[in-house]
Amino acid sequence: MYCIYEVRYEVRWHSAAPDHWEQGSARVLAGPDAQEAVDKARARALEMHQLDDNGRQERCTGFRLREVVLIAEATIS
Repeated sequence: MYCIYEVRYEVRWHSAAPDHWEQGSARVLAGPDAQEAVDKARARALEMHQLDDNGRQERCTGFRLREVVLIAEATIS
């Protein structure tokens, strides 16, 4: 069985400025265990990069889980 989960989270950007948490969400295909979806969303979020106002690259260094919602279930044969 496969499930689609929406994982809502916050990420922290590594920069010289004070901590800044930004909201995000991802729809993830996983098995029936929601923890698998959270792990996939965390890995994807921590790979994100962005440029600051000076053109320097910032990395995502923190992850806070907010909510996991089951969107759909399916059995593929």
